[in-house]
Amino acid sequence: MNAVLKNDRKHFSVAINWAEKPIEWHLEQYGSWLLLDDNYMGCLGASSVLGHLIDTVDGVCVDNRERVAPLCKINDAHADAVSDMLESIMKCENSKVQKWLKVVIMFYIEFKSEESIARKLGVSEYSVTRDKMLGMVRLATKYQFRSRIIGA
Repeated sequence: MNAVLKNDRKHFSVAINWAEKPIEWHLEQYGSWLLLDDNYMGCLGASSVLGHLIDTVDGVCVDNRERVAPLCKINDAHADAVSDMLESIMKCENSKVQKWLKVVIMFYIEFKSEESIARKLGVSEYSVTRDKMLGMVRLATKYQFRSRIIGA
């Protein structure tokens, strides 16, 4: 595996210390980082996988969170690593896992409530809770991340 991508950007697996905090922390921090200084607009374009998931019908939606975002404690390189990891997993997984990951992104990065995610996707809150858990388990097991869900 090549540790350096275009523009001398390190591969997400070596760019940051993933073991330092659980994956949920990294995702929430990335969501908080997106809310700072137009990071959302600068990093997630229309062609981005994450940009496509977060954009709404009426255009870019910067701050429609329904849960309190934590204070951002990451830098741009850390945010780039999380973004690269999410783009990588979204590209290589099947549609069922992508659906789980979409719920994970809506909950941890967009700070949506389970109720509103269920309403938006037209499913039950139980389905949202299940899909969020399955998405987190897939992330944690695929890349051997620490996670609150699996207690690792």
